[in-house]
Amino acid sequence: MSALFVYGTLLDDARVPAVTGRTFPRRRAELAGHRRVWPHGGYPDLVVDAAASVTGDVLDGLDEPALAALDAYEDAPTLYVRDEVVVRCGGEGVRCFVYRARRPPG
Repeated sequence: MSALFVYGTLLDDARVPAVTGRTFPRRRAELAGHRRVWPHGGYPDLVVDAAASVTGDVLDGLDEPALAALDAYEDAPTLYVRDEVVVRCGGEGVRCFVYRARRPPG
């Protein structure tokens, strides 16, 4: 089982069940060293910023079928890539996945 840090459209309580067909336990979390950007007409992304942090949720208990459905929703690896980060949940570090926008080379 895996965990996923969500910070954009997947924060919507209805979105995850619509994508995966299931609900998962959620808990508030913070990703340090990043800020959220939401380009006009685009989708949210994370930008490295040592002075900032992003609040979101960690979804716990994701299995391979759920991750595959979320990968398809995020159009991974074309638009987003699934990466690993450590977030803080209630004072503890939690290793989890996160989706980051794919950047063109250079």
